[in-house]
Amino acid sequence: MRIGLFTDAYLPQISGVASSTALLQQALKDMGHLAFVITPSDPGQPADETDVFRVPSLPFISSKRLSFGIHPVLAKQLKSLDLDIVHSQTEFGMGLYARQIAEQLDIPHVHTFHTLYEDWLNDQVKAKKGGLYQRLTAWYVKRSTRRYCNRVDFVIVLTQKTKDVLLKYGVTTQLEIIPTGINLSSFRNARFDTDHAEDIRRSLGLDAADKMLLYVGRVSREKHIDELITLLKDLLTERRDIHFVVVGDGPAKNELVNYASELGIADRVHFTGAIPWRNVPSYYAAADFFLSASQSETQGLTYIEAMAAGVPLLVREDPCLEDVVINGVNGYAYTDETSFAETIELLLNLNEDEYKQFSDGAFESSEYYSVSHFARSVASVYETLIGEVE
Repeated sequence: MRIGLFTDAYLPQISGVASSTALLQQALKDMGHLAFVITPSDPGQPADETDVFRVPSLPFISSKRLSFGIHPVLAKQLKSLDLDIVHSQTEFGMGLYARQIAEQLDIPHVHTFHTLYEDWLNDQVKAKKGGLYQRLTAWYVKRSTRRYCNRVDFVIVLTQKTKDVLLKYGVTTQLEIIPTGINLSSFRNARFDTDHAEDIRRSLGLDAADKMLLYVGRVSREKHIDELITLLKDLLTERRDIHFVVVGDGPAKNELVNYASELGIADRVHFTGAIPWRNVPSYYAAADFFLSASQSETQGLTYIEAMAAGVPLLVREDPCLEDVVINGVNGYAYTDETSFAETIELLLNLNEDEYKQFSDGAFESSEYYSVSHFARSVASVYETLIGEVE
């Protein structure tokens, strides 16, 4: 098959969508298909990319890029690819162009719905429940999501939570749950690469006996990193052997740095900013526990990456994590301030054998999310739709 993957986020950006698209492209190629990525240009893009078409773009928000139209020369190149199917990863930018290409070439259009925008927008505007602005944004999100998804041929969702949301919005296109896969090998190998893990801990000023709590991902309001800092304040103040490390960049970084400073724990909370993707697995391997307070995830790829590196989880309870977090096996999901405090104390006081049980449980739980399983499931969708057209 000749497949066009249209995405607004792609490497070298650090995001779940960027890494998911890159892994899918490579896995499809490994299966013998031709998979092309169409995505906005990026200042950090490698010079030797293969089968990646870059669309001129401008800086948008943080590391995000905003494309400003398809040049006629590029449009001609894309049409010459003789695509059998297009697969969009966004409802905007490249997603709109994917829809245009599919209609022009009369080929099937698959879409993966990655982001719960209603939650994201509510956090961005800091709207009060029931406020007019919140109601307007909710209406717009539902309307635009429904219109886009009902104009494609098939929608892939990552969890039952997301499927339920789209059904509530009035999406009538066929929906199927296919959890995004990850390249487990790089994270699993990092688990046993103690030298790199120790180098990272030293670079952060951690002693061998210190506990490293880790967050990896976009640093933005909807991730509720401020909640984690608040919940950790007393612990970080009382215990000098505990550090909270935030890996990633985003629009909320500066305010979070200031917030940690205001609480008097700036020396216990470390913000690395964006780091090269090849180094991310080593940060997981350096950590003792992975933390997240986000409730806007559609799947939570970083949770799976952490597990693949053998890092137990302590994350806020959310419907999308029902099949990911197994309490007492690979970590815990907390519900409020009290349950967080009780659980973090339990985890920090595990002895070596008890910690190994959690670490092994996390490692084994990640197997279901292999990229090969993911790619086979997606390719099956492609084949069915192409067969229906023929």
